Amino acid sequence: MRIHLLAEAAPNPVLTAVMTELGRTHEVAVFDAGTLPEGYGPGLLEPPDVVLLKSRTPEARRVARTAEDAGSLVVNPPAATTAALDRAATADALERAGVPAPRSWSVPALRELAMDGAAPAGDLPWPLVVKSRTSSRRDLVRLVSGREELDELLPDWGDEPVVAQEFAANDGFDIKVWVIGDDLSIARRRSALESIDKTADEFLDPADLPTEWIRAARDAGAALGLQLYGVDLLITGGRPVVVDVNPFPGFRGAQGPADSLLRFLSTVTTTRTVTA
Repeated sequence: MRIHLLAEAAPNPVLTAVMTELGRTHEVAVFDAGTLPEGYGPGLLEPPDVVLLKSRTPEARRVARTAEDAGSLVVNPPAATTAALDRAATADALERAGVPAPRSWSVPALRELAMDGAAPAGDLPWPLVVKSRTSSRRDLVRLVSGREELDELLPDWGDEPVVAQEFAANDGFDIKVWVIGDDLSIARRRSALESIDKTADEFLDPADLPTEWIRAARDAGAALGLQLYGVDLLITGGRPVVVDVNPFPGFRGAQGPADSLLRFLSTVTTTRTVTA
């Protein structure tokens, strides 16, 4: 079995361990932005059996699409990855699937939120969580209590395409859910709006959690067509609300992610061999 990993840079320790283990029984290759193949298909490079699309770059997604068109199994599919990176598209997909999520508004530039009538109902329901429309490592994610705080962002972010989410009242903690095929890993973490410290995660046993929480995380991935992903839940009024979906995260906060990825890929490669 030929397996390619498309990554943005050197893979993290979890993926390095996975690719090393896969290399014992499969032909594996790792590509980053500087080594991406030009494409797959006749006259170019023979497509691999499986492509792991870890990179979020447009170039990597283009390469993954050529692999998919040439017959490779791509995880996550490039269309699903593209949709999950677009927070407006994600909000639409969650709404269509009936997944609980905050009301949101998408505007071509942050400064348009400061204009009268930016929200369909007129006045914006403060506070708002304002996020860059495109998810990235350097994107805007900010809790804004009113127009004065919004105006303070305009000099640096005024032209940024954004999605504004209605604030969901919560206890100040996110429920982080990492999904690797059938495996779930869950932790309680101080909200990213307040802290980025990941060292104090409280790991939770999925078996002890309400089925509604698990269903919300699973349904979010299904709505976007993802198999490897992360979901941020807030618990408001005792019920889960999906506030973010992350395609193919690093999984470094998950428990036993390398083993889970190997189990998932074992199932994928076995199925691929049988169907081929």
